[in-house]
Amino acid sequence: MSLTRHFIRTLSTQNVRVISREVQQALSNRQPVVALESTVITHGMPHPSNVHMAVDLEAIVRNNGAIPATIGVLDGCIHVGLEKSEIERLADPNLKHFKVSRRDLSFVLSQGYSGGTTVSATMLCAHKAGIPVFVTGGIGGVHRDGEDTMDVSADLSELGRTPVAVVCAGVKSILDIGRTLEVLETNGVTVATLGDSDDFPAFFTQTSGHKSPHHVTSIQDCAALISELSIKVVCVRACV
Repeated sequence: MSLTRHFIRTLSTQNVRVISREVQQALSNRQPVVALESTVITHGMPHPSNVHMAVDLEAIVRNNGAIPATIGVLDGCIHVGLEKSEIERLADPNLKHFKVSRRDLSFVLSQGYSGGTTVSATMLCAHKAGIPVFVTGGIGGVHRDGEDTMDVSADLSELGRTPVAVVCAGVKSILDIGRTLEVLETNGVTVATLGDSDDFPAFFTQTSGHKSPHHVTSIQDCAALISELSIKVVCVRACV
């Protein structure tokens, strides 16, 4: 562990969180902090593209005036704000890393394992750290034939109970987007598309054949929506 890095350690009855000094100072000074997930590092992209992607995402956040807080689990400890060496460790294909959803956190932490946090786990960790905004690619949802298999992502229930705004590119295109929107409605999640159209995006495409329940046209309107409600997902239009 680098001697130049300082940590704020918070011990609870369930886990240990390590918040980087940069993120902690930003939160204390009420600077904008954006949470980022790490499953895309451990399971989403091949090496070394996963490292480049993670570093580039943090640079985009910084260039837009906020502090990035990539969240992951290392040796049974939740890290909020990863160093590049820690990102490289999670990206290493020769090491075993778990895909850590909310249901997996207790097991991975108790056993001292490492892994990348999914949308649901990242939301939970961000909320516990006091970070109100989380950016990701596409959220999970109801799988096709989900009415028979009951294969529904934990992301949807997390969105309904954890007060973190999720800015994303909609739902992954392989999913049943219509049923996903129905479940989000059932869970009381505010869904809005930011942009010129009210089309609901499908991860890497601007349209999915479905409309968003709500539509905002400016960053200011989007920020106002986030500040009004504690439970929501804001879907931006995907770039193609």
